[in-house]
Amino acid sequence: RRIVISLGLISATILGLFFAAMYLIGVVEEDSRVIHREVVPDLVSLQSAKLDLMLARQSLSILEVRAFSEGTREPRDDPVSLARKAGELIERNRDVVFDERLGNRAAQVFRSTVTAMQKLEEVRERVRSKQDDVTLALDRFGQSLIDLINAMPTEASRDAAGLISGAANQADAVLQLGYQSLGSLDGAENTDEIKAALASLNKSVNDSFLWIQRNRVSVDQVFPGVLDNVIAPLFEDLRSLITSSGKLYQLHQQRVQAEGQTRELILLSLDYVASIETQLSDRTAELQLLRNRLMSELESSFTFSKWGIVVLSFVLMIIVLLISRYMTESVSSSRRLLERKITERTLDLENSKESLMRALSKERLAQAELIEKQNELYQANQALSKSLDQLKRTQVMMTQQEKLASIGHLAAGVAHEINNPLGFILSNINRLNEYINDLIAIIEQSRGWLSSGEIETVSLYAGRLSEALGQYDYEFIRDDLPSLIEDCVEGGARVKEIIQNLKDFSRADNSGDTFEHQNLRKLIEKTLNLLKNETKYTSEVELVCPKGLEIDLLPGPFSQVISNLVINAVHAIKKAERKGLITIIVTDAPESVCVKVSDNGCGIAKQHIGRIFDPFFTTKKVGEGTGLGMNIAYDIIANRHGGKIEVVSEEGIGTEFCIELPRQQELVVQTAMSA
Repeated sequence: RRIVISLGLISATILGLFFAAMYLIGVVEEDSRVIHREVVPDLVSLQSAKLDLMLARQSLSILEVRAFSEGTREPRDDPVSLARKAGELIERNRDVVFDERLGNRAAQVFRSTVTAMQKLEEVRERVRSKQDDVTLALDRFGQSLIDLINAMPTEASRDAAGLISGAANQADAVLQLGYQSLGSLDGAENTDEIKAALASLNKSVNDSFLWIQRNRVSVDQVFPGVLDNVIAPLFEDLRSLITSSGKLYQLHQQRVQAEGQTRELILLSLDYVASIETQLSDRTAELQLLRNRLMSELESSFTFSKWGIVVLSFVLMIIVLLISRYMTESVSSSRRLLERKITERTLDLENSKESLMRALSKERLAQAELIEKQNELYQANQALSKSLDQLKRTQVMMTQQEKLASIGHLAAGVAHEINNPLGFILSNINRLNEYINDLIAIIEQSRGWLSSGEIETVSLYAGRLSEALGQYDYEFIRDDLPSLIEDCVEGGARVKEIIQNLKDFSRADNSGDTFEHQNLRKLIEKTLNLLKNETKYTSEVELVCPKGLEIDLLPGPFSQVISNLVINAVHAIKKAERKGLITIIVTDAPESVCVKVSDNGCGIAKQHIGRIFDPFFTTKKVGEGTGLGMNIAYDIIANRHGGKIEVVSEEGIGTEFCIELPRQQELVVQTAMSA
């Protein structure tokens, strides 16, 4: 125990030193991870952000110079591209800025700058396009004016040309003012002059058009077609020029407004860039201070860890020396204690050996007794097997006796049923023999009369024949003879029917365990015909069964069950001493058939109902029954047909047996030996 305790202390000390060293190393590693996780990424992000801001400020400076110049530009100096580039740089570094509102506002301003630059470029492009349209309209108007002046030499025509020429001069003045305005950056000074010139031009055009309308007839007389072919297109060109000039100056105003907004947004963007750079510089200084502080703490932790490991190692050496000394003393005392225990244990083993030898002897005696009992049990088992075989043979013999007894009842009834019609037939045959002898005597007398020649006339022969017929009572014979023959035929048919039913019963009984598809009504009727001698004097039998009902069953065993139930019902009715009624009702279901056999006999006592299907149980007197009838019926229905048989009885009122059979077996013809 001391050794175990010592080893445990050493292990605990080593583990403590190990965990302490791991803790100190973990502190140093954690400080290092804090520096690399929190400070270094922020410094790198700030440096990258400062570089992006410098590029953004450079792009904005170039944009401020290039945005409002009208000369050709390189693709990299395009104002929209410069504004988009600066906005992307600000958007990428928005998370670095401490002031979230400042970062969001700067990003929003740069997006607005890009949108304004795009709008400004679109307005400029539209102004350039409209300038080209105005120039083209002015050239076309000038050419049309020259053609008109050349075509009008008269004084009146020259007056009209003068009006049109004045309108042309005013249009040219409007264009000159427009070019001057487009050349300037603001264009605010020339706006009013351009509006006045356009109004004067419109007035001149209207005056010219009115003069032409007043002098339309004279002009058409001097110059046919000049109004429609020359002057009308001239006015159309002039109106187009006025319309294009008006749209041009509207676009110019839009351009001036867009340039003003763009300039303001660029200046505001430069202010935001300066603010963000200031925040980045402050954040960089803070991170540098944090990095220096964490590095100082890391150096302190490393120094503390180094000296802590040295101290723990020294303490471990002292503890190991103390434990080694303690273990040496413990080993010596443990050795002495172990030697004493070994001596004591040796004595105990000697004593245990003697006890074990005695126990072994007892075990051998017990084993011999067990073998002897096993032999006795084997012999008893053999005797029990022989008794069981003898019991099975006895059961088979008694079952056969019950069957023979049923056949005896059946044979007695059949003999009685056959004897009655046979006796009736024999009696009728005797009477027929007498009638035939009388008729033969009459015939012989007639032949004698005819052969002797005693009768000479027919009337005399008829008279004597009439006397002979009256002597033998011919009319009675004539009337009675057909009924005698008919009775003999009916008796013979009855005997034939009984014999045929007996043959069918015998054939069904010899079918063994082979299932057959049978008409249930016909099978029950044949069984009842064989039992008529048992039932006709005591009971009335009613059969209620569908005519076409067919079922798979064992014909012979099933007929034996019906026969046993009917005979038992007759015996119960005899005990009750009343007019009996035996009812057999068959009901059909999709999967099964139910056969109910009921009577109004004496019934079964309640204490006997639970044992009604037990073998050798009977309430009859000794010698009147074997007690196997209901047991055989249960075996035939439940085991061989896979059905059910149940009994309901009330003492003094009657009994009802309910047999439930499956409609179809697994095969139409199969063996039931496995049951």
